[in-house]
Amino acid sequence: MIDYKAIGLKMGLEVHQQLATHKLFCEDASKLRLEPPHQVVERQLRPIAGETGKIDVAAIFEKKKQKTYFYEAYSDTTCQVELDEEPPHEINKDALETALTVAKMLNCKFPETVQVMRKTVVDGSNTSGFQRTALIATDGFLETSFGRVRIASICLEEDSARRTAETPNSVTYRLDRLGIPLIEIATEPDIKTPEQARETAEKLGSLLRATGKVMRGIGTIRQDLNVSVSGHPRVELKGVQELGKMPLIAEKEAERQLAEIKSGNNLNQSSTDKLVQGMENAPRIFHKLESHVRNIKEDLSSKFLRPMPGAARMYPETDIPLIYLDKKEIEKIKLPESFEEKEKRFLKLGLSADLAKQIVRDEKLLLFEHLAEKFKNISATAIASAILSAESHAKQKLEKEVLFSDKEFELVLDLLDKNKIAKEAVLEIFIGIAKGETVFELEKKFVKLSDRELKEEIEKIKTQFRGMPPEKLQGVIIGKLRGKADAKKIIDLLK
Repeated sequence: MIDYKAIGLKMGLEVHQQLATHKLFCEDASKLRLEPPHQVVERQLRPIAGETGKIDVAAIFEKKKQKTYFYEAYSDTTCQVELDEEPPHEINKDALETALTVAKMLNCKFPETVQVMRKTVVDGSNTSGFQRTALIATDGFLETSFGRVRIASICLEEDSARRTAETPNSVTYRLDRLGIPLIEIATEPDIKTPEQARETAEKLGSLLRATGKVMRGIGTIRQDLNVSVSGHPRVELKGVQELGKMPLIAEKEAERQLAEIKSGNNLNQSSTDKLVQGMENAPRIFHKLESHVRNIKEDLSSKFLRPMPGAARMYPETDIPLIYLDKKEIEKIKLPESFEEKEKRFLKLGLSADLAKQIVRDEKLLLFEHLAEKFKNISATAIASAILSAESHAKQKLEKEVLFSDKEFELVLDLLDKNKIAKEAVLEIFIGIAKGETVFELEKKFVKLSDRELKEEIEKIKTQFRGMPPEKLQGVIIGKLRGKADAKKIIDLLK
């Protein structure tokens, strides 16, 4: 067991969350595409000096690879801004307001003006060679069970293009993700244990989702973990996706740094030599125990990615005017209900503590709140249970991935609210939808029997299975009438 205090472990988090709105500096939809692109553009990128007059060390490193970049675009969701053929438009006001809301939730301080900056990025993931980013707020804090974690900064920035193919000499990117608004929350290195890192990431994720303005699903939130032990400079671990694995990732990195200090060798020399071949005439950029960026591997260890970028990568965005923040307008921003507050409210609706916790953290939280408000003849528990179990139940029965739209949930639960179907029919109807049947067809199939019709059906089944033991007969009757009547009513009639 590592004594984290004794080794001087310090960690900080950077959380990047996509927002559910159009792109940051144009009006294109933030929609990832699967179909073949309509056009492909070829580019090469070259590093230039930043605001300090120096070229960033990471930019030099990438340029040495001499790669060609291809960009896949769509005529209906890609514009000249993403292709870097047109200046950026006005900043997305919805995205800006969401960033201000998050900053307020984290007790941050706001500047009088916001200056959009250009951050040099020459791995090809931005057609312009830079990422637009704006510092929105600073000096906040988040309370955890291990102590307070200070928030260093909150930025609003563009997401990068996503990589779709790669060869030794080229990389292909798709422009559908480029420009999607991202909120970046950076903490101070106040995190002292791997478990505190996990809790901090969970709390920040919950806070972001509580706004109701963020995207949900794989890849919509990304965490980078900065780690250092006494005697070792900061190392940034990119792409810590699964929060449950974050403690082990942090532990492995601490062990790796301790081993480096002991051996006096910062990087795996053989892999480093491969990366810097052909750079004999350039100044050495690798020194023992230098800050750098690493990628997480499948076994949760890490590998060298690139040198740590420096301040030379930043310079002002001259195509976008200063954004003036009105303190009175910021004061008017209403903070959303926290997840803890929602849980308490849902308990009053009759949900169990476990069910309340599940629905609050589910991506269909807003759907639940809408349906619980709309359908007064159904218990909140029945609505939450249907939302949480419909897809997994259908997946288990049909052995395939299943997704239901908000509209499908609303149509099915509307039938239950109007007493047209039995509660037991709900999951069966969703299975039918997954098979391709319509809600209208399934309504006829699972129409709820009247008391008279139910008694008649029970008598028919009794006649058909005359002589069968009562306990077994009850199971047969419930099975045959599943979804056409409430099971409790069937049992009561059999008594």
